[in-house]
Amino acid sequence: MIAKRLKVLLFALLWLLPGMNAAQQGAAHIVIVKSSDNGYFNQSIETLISHVDEAAKFEVVLAENLGSDLANAGDDRFFVAFGESAVKTVAALGAKINSLNAYITEEQYQQLDIGNQATVLLDQPLQRYLAFCKLLLGVESVGVITTGKIDIDRQQSDQLERLQIELNQYQLDPLNKLLPVLRRLLQHNDVLLMLPRQAIYNRDTLKGVLLTSYRSRRPAISYSPAHVKAGALASIYSSPVDIGRHLAMLLNQRLRNPAHRLPAVQFARYYSIVSNRRVARALGISLPGESELRARLDALER
Repeated sequence: MIAKRLKVLLFALLWLLPGMNAAQQGAAHIVIVKSSDNGYFNQSIETLISHVDEAAKFEVVLAENLGSDLANAGDDRFFVAFGESAVKTVAALGAKINSLNAYITEEQYQQLDIGNQATVLLDQPLQRYLAFCKLLLGVESVGVITTGKIDIDRQQSDQLERLQIELNQYQLDPLNKLLPVLRRLLQHNDVLLMLPRQAIYNRDTLKGVLLTSYRSRRPAISYSPAHVKAGALASIYSSPVDIGRHLAMLLNQRLRNPAHRLPAVQFARYYSIVSNRRVARALGISLPGESELRARLDALER
């Protein structure tokens, strides 16, 4: 009886094997290129691979190790680049390369020459930042510091009107030092909204910005959870898991339909929230619960 069952099982395996080989041969070849071997990239890559539900073969390489044999292997490769260095390396392979970029800010994207390569930005859309400030604090005016004017489109203008928020921009240039500009912003606005601008917010300036905000009793809302640990009130940002989920969603669309063209650029789809309760208590601010806040944010984006 046991021998008979083994024969049936063996026959079934032999019958399935050709189909399994064909499926493996037909699987897409996804080459993940990362700028460095850091934990953020690795966590996003793990999430990406675990959420891809189509047949695919994955290969992970450092940008510096992307050999010409892999780059010239054929058009059946699809590249996913993590970080500026990897994005530049993949872009240099030529216009015919199919790729998807991640861990790039809007500021970096505007400075890169990468053609129409699909890119998922680290930034949240401006509408989400503004809605977060309003729902978190009930503010009427938000101040941002920029190195170039932000052009407000119709959708953003409608959002400002709907939220009853005034957005004020303060220019930073060689003639305008950061702290004097910041003090003027804090004097005339309810909150400082820190946007991803490396020239403005970096390790040399961050402590002074957050300390000035705290002393002025005006909260700072940031794009980075690290800034919250350093003294910002709260942050809305995309975590490595959020980024991995977004990339997997786009990659699944592409794998299901190879003719599908991904949008050239997208803001982060998924987001996380973190707050500093100690700073909130010191400023006399009562923060809403995260689940309530997220539900209201999601409702605004529908």
